[in-house]
Amino acid sequence: MHFLFAWRYFRGKYAFQAIQIIAWVSVFAIAIGTAALITILSVSNGFTEVVKGLYADFYADVRVTPVQGKFFKLSDAKYSALKKIEGVKAISKVVENRALIVKGNFQTVAFVKGVDTSYGSINNIIKYLKRGQCAIGDINNPLLIMGIGVEQKLGLFQSMLGDTMQLYAVNRSGKSVTQLNQLNNLTATQSGAFSVQQEFDDQYVFTNYEYAQYLFDLTPNEFSAIELSLLSNKEKQVIENIKLILGDDFIVRNKYQQNVDLYKIMQLEKWIIFCILALIMMVASFNLVGALTMLVLEKQKDIHVLHAMGATPWDIQKIFLMLSAMMAFIGAFIGGALASLFIWLQYQFHFIKLGGSSFVIDYYPVKPMLEDYVAIIALVCTIAILAGWIPSKKASAKIFDKI
Repeated sequence: MHFLFAWRYFRGKYAFQAIQIIAWVSVFAIAIGTAALITILSVSNGFTEVVKGLYADFYADVRVTPVQGKFFKLSDAKYSALKKIEGVKAISKVVENRALIVKGNFQTVAFVKGVDTSYGSINNIIKYLKRGQCAIGDINNPLLIMGIGVEQKLGLFQSMLGDTMQLYAVNRSGKSVTQLNQLNNLTATQSGAFSVQQEFDDQYVFTNYEYAQYLFDLTPNEFSAIELSLLSNKEKQVIENIKLILGDDFIVRNKYQQNVDLYKIMQLEKWIIFCILALIMMVASFNLVGALTMLVLEKQKDIHVLHAMGATPWDIQKIFLMLSAMMAFIGAFIGGALASLFIWLQYQFHFIKLGGSSFVIDYYPVKPMLEDYVAIIALVCTIAILAGWIPSKKASAKIFDKI
């Protein structure tokens, strides 16, 4: 009954045409706010997925590092035991530390990351290779795969591949260093260049781990990390087995835990955007309050007739609350439909492009998520209740005024 009365009031004609106009303005204000919320959150989700994809390609599924210190020793027996864990797809020894790279008059400090030949199954760096080949060489013929940012800093961006350069690293003797000739100094050759994103491109250089061990004064069984690629749905089991083999002296992190701050910040940014747009949408819903208030004044005679027929004040209040909800949800449905259509078109045809040509993608990515729709429905419910409560209270109070 309440719904039928609310629907009749929504569709009915009024003595003042302005009431109907204001009612539809309120509906379209909700529609525009809903469309904006869904679209912007979907774009935010799209960019988050792009960034996560880049980090997922660069970071291993599981990374093992020491609790204390930068390097650790690992016996061949334990390394073999790690390789035999069920669910491990590939495993690599990793030696990572900062080094000074010098080429002629150019120099820069970079992370030199030594890996073994199985690292291609752990890190998708080959997917982002811009020129050259994905070759790390060996201890006798070390090759470097450079981020394009490191390459630019060394003046190699336009040069032919195969240039040799000097790598300097602090020795582990503990003596103070005042000149370059007091550092460990080795030569290596560039084999390729990659571009993932600026954070990685400006910092990382890949080579083979034996060369990195020699550069950083490490023994053959000394590393800075062990990185693993896993079969799907085996992560929890593999991590537990790693901890059993290595004990409490090691930290075992999955892909999310390696970048937990990044993921938290991206999620926080998304919900900050939601709160700002929700506030704007609630301000826009004041039109709804005005429309309902004018409607209550218009329907005073109907309210007293309903009371004479036995309707209680709560029944009257429910009719106008239902009307508020109806207007809010019609607006939300229109906005949701328009936003969903736009998202589908953008996903299929990429018709809105990003400016510039240096991005990983050239269009705005979109990804609608069920949790966003649920949050927006909850927001619309809140707006409907808040907007309808005071006018509906006034409507029920008209009965007592008459009495």
